[in-house]
Amino acid sequence: MWFRACLVVLLMLPGMASAQKDLRVFVFGNSLIHHLTESDETAMPHWLALMARAGGHGLQLDGRWGFLRNFARDLPPEPNWSFAEVERTGLSDRVGFRRVGFDTIIINPANFIQGDPPDAPYNGDNPNDDTPLAATLRLLDWTENQADGARFYIYEGWAFMGSITRYPPSNRGYRRYQAHNAGEYHVWYEGYVADLQAARPDLSVTLIPVASVLAEILTGVLADLDPEEVYSDDAPHGTANTYFLAGLVTYSALFAEPAPLDMPLPDTLSPLIRERYPQIVADIWAALGGAVIPDEAQLIVPETGLADPSLALGLSGIADWSTQVPFIDQMKSARPWVGHEPGQWGAWDIARLEAGGYLGPDGWPLALPDGVEALEAFVLTDQPAEFTSIAGRYIVRWRGEGDFEVGGIARDIERIGSHELAFSYVPGDGLVSMRINATDPGDPIRDIVVIREDHLPLYEVGATFNPDWIARIRDARMVRFMDWMFTNGSTQETWAGRPKPGDFSYHWRGAPVEVMVELANQIGADPWFTLPHRADDAYVRAFAGYVHTHLDPRLHVYAEWSNEVWNFIFPQGVWAREQAEARWGNAAEQDGWMQFAGLRAAEVAQIWAQEYGADRDRLVRVVSTHTGWPGLEEALLTAPLAQAEGLPAPVESFDAYAVTGYFGFEMGEEANAGRLRAWLANGTAIENTVKALYDGSLGQLIDEVWPYHAEVAERYGLELLMYEGGTHVTGHGAHVDDPDLTAFYTAFNYSPEIAAIYADLLTAWRSLGGQAFNAFVDVAAPSRWGSWGALRHLDDMNPRWQTLMAFNSLPLEANRDPTAFLHGVLRQGSEAADQIEGTPQSDILIGGPGDDLLLARGGADRIHGGEGVDRAVLPGADADYSLAWDGAALVLFGPLGNVRLVAVEELQFETDPATVLSLDLPEPQL
Repeated sequence: MWFRACLVVLLMLPGMASAQKDLRVFVFGNSLIHHLTESDETAMPHWLALMARAGGHGLQLDGRWGFLRNFARDLPPEPNWSFAEVERTGLSDRVGFRRVGFDTIIINPANFIQGDPPDAPYNGDNPNDDTPLAATLRLLDWTENQADGARFYIYEGWAFMGSITRYPPSNRGYRRYQAHNAGEYHVWYEGYVADLQAARPDLSVTLIPVASVLAEILTGVLADLDPEEVYSDDAPHGTANTYFLAGLVTYSALFAEPAPLDMPLPDTLSPLIRERYPQIVADIWAALGGAVIPDEAQLIVPETGLADPSLALGLSGIADWSTQVPFIDQMKSARPWVGHEPGQWGAWDIARLEAGGYLGPDGWPLALPDGVEALEAFVLTDQPAEFTSIAGRYIVRWRGEGDFEVGGIARDIERIGSHELAFSYVPGDGLVSMRINATDPGDPIRDIVVIREDHLPLYEVGATFNPDWIARIRDARMVRFMDWMFTNGSTQETWAGRPKPGDFSYHWRGAPVEVMVELANQIGADPWFTLPHRADDAYVRAFAGYVHTHLDPRLHVYAEWSNEVWNFIFPQGVWAREQAEARWGNAAEQDGWMQFAGLRAAEVAQIWAQEYGADRDRLVRVVSTHTGWPGLEEALLTAPLAQAEGLPAPVESFDAYAVTGYFGFEMGEEANAGRLRAWLANGTAIENTVKALYDGSLGQLIDEVWPYHAEVAERYGLELLMYEGGTHVTGHGAHVDDPDLTAFYTAFNYSPEIAAIYADLLTAWRSLGGQAFNAFVDVAAPSRWGSWGALRHLDDMNPRWQTLMAFNSLPLEANRDPTAFLHGVLRQGSEAADQIEGTPQSDILIGGPGDDLLLARGGADRIHGGEGVDRAVLPGADADYSLAWDGAALVLFGPLGNVRLVAVEELQFETDPATVLSLDLPEPQL
């Protein structure tokens, strides 16, 4: 049975937990957030702080009581809240609002104004006809000016009980009161927030639906909790139980994850709450999400990940505008160089610069062409305002001499040294430019790095990937690198021309194999590579050899030649047709291009098999077909023209047969546009679209297309895989320019209804024996061209993603090493002296300013001590390790993995605790 998420299982699912967040919060509130009693337990911030601590997050918070009109009038605000368990922000007469750096603002309207629309004047003494909407907008404007880039939340406190029923309420009156909280009262807040969003579209304004969610909890899992244990009067002020429950809702809204289950619960809370806490947390998370969860989903996921996950992810392409933001160094996603002539922006693209000899082998400029006034590369382009975690202070460093500057939407630019500067960034329309106005040909400007300041220790210790992105994808079973490899239309032919780790940007010619293997090893996921269609045999052999040597031997590699060679939209399809015609002449007219595709794919597969040799059980050779053209696969798998030359059938060289899992293409066609507009007009678009999909492409895919291909795979003895799949509901042709249709497509693709469709799709795929449903893609912003990202950005949470992650926890029960898919952890110290302990996997341990003890437990750990006198303790004995220097890092090559040490002053080995070695490591440099 399937049902919308209301199980404790949801809490433990991989991909649900966000990376560590440190929030600085200011609350414009009233007694629905902080009811002043003798105990802090009647204050939501008290519980929020305890939850954040248990969840591994930092929280600083200040607030004040009042009403909207007072808040908007009495600025700057003077904090008048204080709690024993809540760290304050430092806001005071000496430290102003702007200096604190608030990133989260919570606004709590009164609970007795909802009888009139938000834009209706307040009742009573109101000579200026002020309204809740106008007062809130004034407050937003002032606060946004003082806390640039902050996220705004409207806290939906529960309704005034006295207007609905008496206190204490009867059972009937209590049900009526909670129905009001979930109904008319909640609708008022939805309209209020929508009005704020429309008036200030550049701000992130989100509703925290406390009242409506608590109404669901108090009439559901806590229906037998006495109303007098929830409310103390008809205002109604709450009890400790109420503010605790409100804290759970607020925590999930702020941190985008369920509240931590290991949080100690005091006896002052109701026994019903303590007993049912996991279910309460699950129901709150479900109410905020709308996902579909299978009954069999795994309940507990260790911090090192799932032992047998079942989901594959196609990784979104590397670009400066991508919301994936996969790298710590933003230059690795930079748009390739363009050169500007006076009066002609972008007169020189990178191909022209390269052809003219103005770039070095790694893409860094050697000189500016005559007549070019500047070269520019762009980062952090058009990131959505909701993607608030990307905001911050960035450090830029470079080598070489010349005239270099940062521009675009970079703000507060500060020159720190001759080769270092800093800037502040807030996501939004626009870009940050890296501009070279002049460069010394003998010592050209190069090796530019752009690092968010809080990621500096990670970069210094040699980490490559953005931890916020890793936190979202780390529990996938498999990652397909097609877009990362620029497979479609690739011009790569020789190994010498491949992407290399030192390339200035991987947006130039794709990700290097070294980086892709590093990612697979770090997250414990099988990599799926799609080699360039023009790559020669030596290229294939070198690529396969590198993977065989460097990929974690517990992992399997999925090897495919090119991508969708059946598709003449892509150059590889045209190339295959040309090769077939050149080889077989007129005999190739019908399906020759597919026969050649099978032939070349088999040749590539054979090279992989040769390189893997005795380790063939770690290699899966994949061939993909046109899912919607039954029968075309026969040419691909059998290639009779090649067999006529005495060659074996290509299928003999493959282990797996891959298809797609797309649905909904027809919803963007002209034939459906008219009726979709009619559905939008009469308010039935969601339900009618769902029905049309089941009657159309979705039903056909599940009932006809997949069963056909499952039979083909079984007949040829091949594993059934998916190379891409998911929603294809988007406009085509002229309809991509219809804003109303685009808005609907986008909303639908992240709705609870799409989650339910995905649940059916995933279930059908597994029932046919399909392996690793491959969601395309991991993270991408929706646009008129499609809603391809399961996540819209790294701060996103939506029912589609949650459903995918739930199914990811269902084991495939394949015969694999039980540790193959596990991954290490990132642990960071506090301001104090900490003991930071790793796991048997490959971890990143980052100390703070105190004297830290960093305990490695195996794996290829990266350890940064930070400031202070820090000690690293490694497993085994000193004789187990050999040493080498890599810049400022000391690398110890050991039996459990190679450990990198940066900013560590002392070294100790487990077998000899009495001996402490002093280290004098150099200062880390970018």
